[in-house]
Amino acid sequence: VAAASPLVLGATLVMIRSERRRINSIAFLIGFVLGTTLAAVLGLVLGQVAVEQIGSHQTIEGVLAVLLGLALVAAGLAERRSPRPSGETTGQPSATLKRLDNVGPGTALTIATLLGFGGPKRLLLTFLAMATVSQSDLGAVGELTLLVLYIAVATLLVSVPVGLVVVGGRRAAETIGRGESWLKANARLLRVWLALGLGGALII
Repeated sequence: VAAASPLVLGATLVMIRSERRRINSIAFLIGFVLGTTLAAVLGLVLGQVAVEQIGSHQTIEGVLAVLLGLALVAAGLAERRSPRPSGETTGQPSATLKRLDNVGPGTALTIATLLGFGGPKRLLLTFLAMATVSQSDLGAVGELTLLVLYIAVATLLVSVPVGLVVVGGRRAAETIGRGESWLKANARLLRVWLALGLGGALII
């Protein structure tokens, strides 16, 4: 669920099409992984404190997961009932992403770190995941393994495109660009089924 972010994917696609695509993409990936790691470590520490102080922590975690699932299902149903947009829209996120075209590696690193740390939804998901890790009773090695696994999965939308561009160069960027066209054409349908599917999984 944490990996599924249209804003993160959009920013990544902008970076891999920029003039200094390789260095900007690598800086963006490093920053995104760094921000995700900071949020995950913070969530793990808070989760361990909660486990020690709250006896019904598992119940609280379950309630939060169900509430988040219901919110995702409601968002998916609302998106499904909303009228289809007629023509191309230029919203604030699109304008913001366009301004990333000419940024340097330092700015890319900073922006990606903030995106990796996340807003309220991503932070909540990270804290839920780390709360589960903190009560797993697998020891330090097991918890570290789960932490690394979460970070790897949560950063897939950045690591996979950046990896392809670093290895394949301009040809890979063009291929990803064609994939972006398909995503734009089917974005509404994807948002609906992603929200319904992930929300249903959390409720279950």
